[in-house]
Amino acid sequence: MRTIHTAFLAALFAIASALAAGPSEDLFAKTHKGMKEADVAAKWYEKLPEWVAGNTSKNQFPVTHLPFMVEKGKLKPSKDVYKFEIRDANRKQFSAYYLVRNGVDANGRTIYEKTNDFGWLPWKSWPAKYIVETYPVDGNSDNADIVAFAAWLYGEKENELANRLLTIVHGRDSDLAPLIAAYICDKEKWTLPAEGLKQWNAWDVEYQKERVILVTPEEFDKRLKEREKTAADEFKQLVSARGDYKGRPPRRSSPSRQLVLLEWEIKQYKIKFGSADFLKDSKNTDKLQEMQDSITDDLALIKDNMDQARGMGADGDANELKKKAEFMEEILKIDPMDLNLRGQVAEAWFTWGNPAPHGNSCDRADGVKKAIPHYQVILDAYPNNTAFLLRMGRCYQALEDSKHARPYYEKVIEIDGNQGNAITAKALIRNMDQGDQNRAKQGGK
Repeated sequence: MRTIHTAFLAALFAIASALAAGPSEDLFAKTHKGMKEADVAAKWYEKLPEWVAGNTSKNQFPVTHLPFMVEKGKLKPSKDVYKFEIRDANRKQFSAYYLVRNGVDANGRTIYEKTNDFGWLPWKSWPAKYIVETYPVDGNSDNADIVAFAAWLYGEKENELANRLLTIVHGRDSDLAPLIAAYICDKEKWTLPAEGLKQWNAWDVEYQKERVILVTPEEFDKRLKEREKTAADEFKQLVSARGDYKGRPPRRSSPSRQLVLLEWEIKQYKIKFGSADFLKDSKNTDKLQEMQDSITDDLALIKDNMDQARGMGADGDANELKKKAEFMEEILKIDPMDLNLRGQVAEAWFTWGNPAPHGNSCDRADGVKKAIPHYQVILDAYPNNTAFLLRMGRCYQALEDSKHARPYYEKVIEIDGNQGNAITAKALIRNMDQGDQNRAKQGGK
């Protein structure tokens, strides 16, 4: 009797276990012989260093993006993202070598050149989204490996990235497709629809690719409504950023984004919302085209005016140099967010001001005074650009303002050490100190 009772309890336990088995158990029973989801994810991540090291040992160096920049042989966190090549790896860390931009190819794609600037990073510092960029997915025929990768991404709270990977397997393996659909719904807390999941397509601006994920019909409709609202909101932002573009400059309001970047954003907007009802309204598409045409006209006008400005003051006449700087100020009003153009305007005022080679004086103080705010705007965007830091220091030194000049020179020395612009900065500090001493002696007489 006890044997029958024990067998009955075992059967009940087996039934309960089967009922309790969730979508992840069903999926991993098929792909990983019943391993637990957490173990599948952990095992995949443990093998990532091996995969990288296996490639580097064959001189096949994985390329990725990282939110870091190289400073003095170390990688420091950055708000910007840069491209790197991984050339060495061990269980704890990997070496990332900075890749510098070097023009574009025949198709307009950026060409990157290798450098020897690098630093070491622990594996946890490699963001999940950039691992997805680097690790083989589209050309990876090992469905179990991709499922494991997705499990790790879910553990990192990167649900959309995990969905993208599973969508690939869902489309090519009919046996796994229903298990994947159930797994995705379980992760998103969706009710699995009887008619199955639908594909949602979204434009990835960062990588210039269309991404596909699986969603429920209800989620599809929800995203459709959100896209229409986003299309309307981003349209308003583009119109606002363009500013006034009617008639010839100067105009009532200037653009708040650089024109070439705004032109690119308009093109991306058209791709991103190409299927949205908002862009089926000819009033909106006509407005976008009008803005694009106006940017083309303004960029041509800037080029023509800059060609004219290059010939001004060629003989070094001070009056002509001043006219050139004033003329370029007007050009800048067409595209005030163009930092390259702003740098040329600053240089025009600096040239007219004509600081002495030793740095302690200038011919025209108004020139260097007008250059300072332009250099400041550039340094706000690029605070570690030693060429512009040096220029700011020279402006203040020429105005006999050592208090403000010194921090710029010191920062140049901090960044460049004993080379580059640091050599000039040190020489100018010596001259500045000597000038201060001379003025102090004269004031004491």
